[in-house]
Amino acid sequence: MYPEALAALRCPNSPHTALELAAGARYAPDGAVLDGMLQAADGTLRSYPIRDGIIDLLGGARLPRTPAQITNYLPLTAWGYERLWRGRALTLLTGEAFGYDRELPLLRRLMQPERGGVYLDVACSNGLYARALAAATQADLLAATPPRATIIGIDHALPMLRQARAYALQHRLRITYVRACAQALPIASAAVAGVAMGGSLNEIGDRRAFFAEARRVLEPHGRLVLMHLVQAGESIGQAVQAILGTGGIEFPSLATIHAELRQAQFHPLDETQHGVVVFSAWQPT
Repeated sequence: MYPEALAALRCPNSPHTALELAAGARYAPDGAVLDGMLQAADGTLRSYPIRDGIIDLLGGARLPRTPAQITNYLPLTAWGYERLWRGRALTLLTGEAFGYDRELPLLRRLMQPERGGVYLDVACSNGLYARALAAATQADLLAATPPRATIIGIDHALPMLRQARAYALQHRLRITYVRACAQALPIASAAVAGVAMGGSLNEIGDRRAFFAEARRVLEPHGRLVLMHLVQAGESIGQAVQAILGTGGIEFPSLATIHAELRQAQFHPLDETQHGVVVFSAWQPT
């Protein structure tokens, strides 16, 4: 973790309880806290470890609920996610050329990270969106002063977070990674300028709880940016989605997603659809 992220972080399920870094932490040359302990600032004995630069706010309490979530706990899945699948995924899903050179500029246009502030990549997997946001706002990992944007990646699977941090270091990007749940974001209310979720909305489970948390942590003019899959319109696509649904991956209709977001007090800013893949930006009402 990087010290500038601490101002936004809170105890899990307790958004009013700040976290403090205990004495004796071990630092990397770039200023990251490699190993140490975060303590609740309310005088209780709650504490959370930092190991290899990653904050673990779940410990052993969080267990995956579906086969799709279980696979994310496998080191082989974390190793192969971007190397073998992610860069090809949107081209296969949309039926058109849709590599990172097209996807990531779209993310940056919707999020506008040049505004500065704190940005979350929730259910971040290998941290692709976190890296894209960091690259747009950070000059150098070894810069003497903190960057104008603080990037935090959140996921429930440690293997994914370990690979995400390895990629961030490889690209010299200053990103804090936290093991936490999308439905209980360990973030202060109205503290972040943007929340991104790329491709994970279909497998996180309770979308409404995530939308409510995103609404809580966003500043009044903050942005929620989503890339997700919707219900296929053709019978073959629907059959494939039905099979994937047995593993815990959901494919709601676009109208359902719109209704859930409006119920969570968001209004739309921008949206594009490419087959079953939808990119959208939303703002609190």
